[in-house]
Amino acid sequence: MEEIWYTDLSDQELWSRLINGDEGALAFIYDTWFPSLYKYGMKLHADSSRVKDCIHDLFATLWHSRANLSVTDNIRFYLFASLKRNIAKHIRKEGIFSLFGSMGPDNHSHMPSHEQKMIDDQANDERKRKLSRVIEKLPRRQKEILYLRYYEGLSTQETADIMSLSVNSTYVLLSKALNYLRNHSGELMLLIMYWGHQHNSF
Repeated sequence: MEEIWYTDLSDQELWSRLINGDEGALAFIYDTWFPSLYKYGMKLHADSSRVKDCIHDLFATLWHSRANLSVTDNIRFYLFASLKRNIAKHIRKEGIFSLFGSMGPDNHSHMPSHEQKMIDDQANDERKRKLSRVIEKLPRRQKEILYLRYYEGLSTQETADIMSLSVNSTYVLLSKALNYLRNHSGELMLLIMYWGHQHNSF
C-alpha cells in the first residue's frame, strides 16, 4: 500500500520527501526511473556495467547530498541531466565516447493474435533495420536530440537544457536531423509515431 501511495504524489511532493530523508521515496524514484535511465545511458556509453555504475552513483549522491538538493517538479529531467553529466565524467577519464547504437526501442506491445504478432514483429524488425541504417549516418548530437525529443518525449526546453543548448539552437539541430531523415528515408513520420507511442511502454 505504501508504494501505491507514492504513485499519488506529484514530482515536487515526491522530491520533497526525498530531501526530507524518506528512504521509501528514494526507492520509489529508483524503481520508477531506472529502466529509462539505463536505456538513455546505453545511448551514451556502450558499457552496460559502467552505465549501471553511473546510475547507482547518481542515486547514492542524491541520498547523501539530499539536504542540498533544490526542489524540482520534473524528476525525469533532473535524473536524465544528472546521468548525462555522470557518464560524461567517466568518458573524459577514459578518453572515449561511444556513438549511439540503434535508436529503435524494443517493441513490447500486446498483439491480438499469434499470426498478427508474427507479421508485426517481422515488419517492426525490418523497419528498425532500415531506420537504424539511416540514423547511424547522423552526427552523435543529432542522434541524441532525436532520442530525447521523440523517444523520451522531453520538451524542447528540457532537451535544450540537457544538451546545454539554447532553444533556438535546439530547433536548428532538430531540424537538421529531421531534414536528413526526410531526404533519406520514406519512413520519417512512422519513426516519430513509433518513438512517440513507445516511450511509456516500460
